[in-house]
Formats: sequence, C-alpha cells, structure tokens
Amino acid sequence: MKTPGNNNNMYVEAKRRALAPYASAMEGPVDAAVCVAYTDELPAAARTALAAACAGIGLDEPVFLDVRAATDEGAREGADEAAVRQACKNLFAAVEALDPLMLVAADARAAALLQAAYREPVAPGAHGFVFGRVYAAFSSFARDLVDPRMKQRDWAILKAMRKSAQWLS
Repeated sequence: MKTPGNNNNMYVEAKRRALAPYASAMEGPVDAAVCVAYTDELPAAARTALAAACAGIGLDEPVFLDVRAATDEGAREGADEAAVRQACKNLFAAVEALDPLMLVAADARAAALLQAAYREPVAPGAHGFVFGRVYAAFSSFARDLVDPRMKQRDWAILKAMRKSAQWLS
C-alpha cells in the first residue's frame, strides 16, 4: 500500500521534481504568472521595479530565474558551442518546469538564449509570443531604469505584453 505524502497531488510533485535541478537559480514563487530570466546582474532596484510592474499590470510577484546558474555557466559569453547547446536545453527545461504564463527577458543575452532555446524570435525592445507564451524582452532593464524615456518605453512594452494575454482578463 502506498504511504500518503504531505502532498498527494501528482502535478505538484512532478513540478517539484522538475524544478529541483534549478532550485539555486530561482528566487520567488515557483507558481508565479511571470518568470523574469536574466544573465546580467539584476540589482535590487530592477527587481523591485519588475515586481511593481507586475503588480501594475494585475499580476503577482514574479519568479526570477538566473540563467547563468540554471545553465551551469553555459550562458556566459564565449562559451563553446556544446556548452551553449546544453545551456539552451537547461533553460528550456527550467522555464517549462516553472510554466509561467508570461516570460520577461531582462537583458539581451537572456533574450538570445531564450531565442536559441525555443527556436523562435525573442527580440530585445519588443513583446510577442514564444512557444505560445507571451514575452517581453529588453536589452538591459536595469540600465533602462536610469533614463526616464527608456523607463517609459519598458513600461509600455510590459503593458502591451499584458494586453496580448487577453485570456487573463
């Protein structure tokens, strides 16, 4: 006879197991509607701004995914082709295990790796769909915070991303 665990929900258990290899790369609620992927350092001000932006578009706190940590350093500039391929596989697995409704690439390298992982365009400074998931991508969200015009542009991209997800209304 099977011994019941603390949580007998097979989907919760499957998600827990799928996320286990990436636990050190994640910060925030694993059931968040938004996943923010980043490769550049993401300072506290940028994290706070992204969390506030999520709240501003009617969503809860995002989960932050450090792509470098999730991909065993294969996301670093100058990594060999095999390391980048493995990094893309790991990134794909981590994002799919999180299964967010929306995806934010906080910097250009994260956008490029998401593009390679999903084999679909992920353009910095734009929003769209990747693998059926709404995304917004930035060249450097952290750097954009110091320029009021760029900050406004980023906010407009995030709002447009949200409007693309009409099923969330």
